Amino acid sequence: MVLRVKILLLVPPAKHKEVTKYHLTFLNFTAPPLGLGYIAAVLEENGYSKVRILDCSALDYTFEIYRKYLKRFTPDFIGIQTLTPNLYDALQAARIAKEEGARIVALGGYHPTAMPDESIQLSNGNVDVVFRGEAEYSVTEFIQNLERGRDWAQVKGISYLGKNNQVIHNPPASIIHDLDSLPLPARHLLPMEKYRIFGSSFPATSVITSRGCPFSCDFCSVSAFYNQKWRPRSPEKIAEEIRFLREVMDLKATAFVDDLFFISKRRVKQLVKALSEIKDIYWGATTRADVGDLELLTLMRKAGCRLVFVGVESGSQAILDQIHKRTSIAQVERYFDNTKKAHMDSLASLSFGFPGETKQTIINTVKWVINRLDPSLALFTLATPYPGTNFYQEMRSLGKIKEHDYSKYNLFYPITEMSGLSREEMKEITKWAYKRFYLRLRKILQNTFRELSYSMESYGFGQFLHNSSVFAKGIINMKILTSM
Repeated sequence: MVLRVKILLLVPPAKHKEVTKYHLTFLNFTAPPLGLGYIAAVLEENGYSKVRILDCSALDYTFEIYRKYLKRFTPDFIGIQTLTPNLYDALQAARIAKEEGARIVALGGYHPTAMPDESIQLSNGNVDVVFRGEAEYSVTEFIQNLERGRDWAQVKGISYLGKNNQVIHNPPASIIHDLDSLPLPARHLLPMEKYRIFGSSFPATSVITSRGCPFSCDFCSVSAFYNQKWRPRSPEKIAEEIRFLREVMDLKATAFVDDLFFISKRRVKQLVKALSEIKDIYWGATTRADVGDLELLTLMRKAGCRLVFVGVESGSQAILDQIHKRTSIAQVERYFDNTKKAHMDSLASLSFGFPGETKQTIINTVKWVINRLDPSLALFTLATPYPGTNFYQEMRSLGKIKEHDYSKYNLFYPITEMSGLSREEMKEITKWAYKRFYLRLRKILQNTFRELSYSMESYGFGQFLHNSSVFAKGIINMKILTSM
């Protein structure tokens, strides 16, 4: 039976192009919204043929263009991807959707999962329902009930406004234990030609290999959203997806973006073995520094891994212990030594402003990164207390949160004020860190030769000229320095 409900899954337009963790000029990582892709795939698997994904961010659509799109497509159900920095954009998109006659407008994502009451109440009646946590099956069940005229009361994992303007929270939906049972994300509904990694002029994509995290880092919202139970996809299913991306969609570059790519050495070895059988692929992974040894990194490099994105956070052991990172300085140093021995590029991700931070600990961290770790790239951000995290609860209880405009929760604007460092000083010292790391002749030459090597190996000299131009422009302009 062909079902007639028209469904739109939306990444809303942005009022202002804010600098975010992944959209720095010199990183230029634009990834497809896999969460929406998985929801769309499950809907299609259940017979819904009128499903669309509109990624306004990737397409650079304004709210005016979005409104015109709604007039043409006239969806019955609109599900809006909502993170903390884009909450206000999501609410504006909800208002426009209601003005254009949408029957049901829903929010889903990290922020409404952590703050469902606030998300509904701030919408002024324009949001009908919030989906909390994983939503592939709860969205499908909700739409089936909507279609059949049934009550929402039996749908788990949702919040909505009841009588007397009280927000009702249905019991949480069950987590998806078997991720292999999910269909591949509906990338055919996305503008795949728009997604890039590190300035490449060729399309790329992201892939997840697991969900959830058994660790409890104070600053991370992954556990709150996905549950602390770690659930992996099988190496066979992951390799099957990569083969599909390479041979059917003609995508060479992939980023594994889940937080715990490295939790099981045996599993990574199995995956690497399967990936090594797929020719002409290039990939990177987000990793911790306490698992990957030289043997594993070497195997990964031979199978096409070009770069590891490492959550270092701080060069102070006291701060790492304070935020429950559960890594040691010695482990981090050994890990970066091993990346060099494996001829692997690395990106060290640091965050300034956790409890215990001082100007001197930041200076020491930056010097340690440059002189001891010596990663290929470095990302310096400001510790941001996202709703739903232990860090948020702690800072809120101490009265340390000084900025309540969610659009500024982008990791590059000081949200808290720590003792001994003003918010303006936090911005200035972060700018100093970028200049200190990137504006060195040795680092400029190193990055130039890296681009030359990868481009000649992968795409040719023309691609090297393009990539180098993008990277150099980003470093010279230092967009982040003028955006803080």
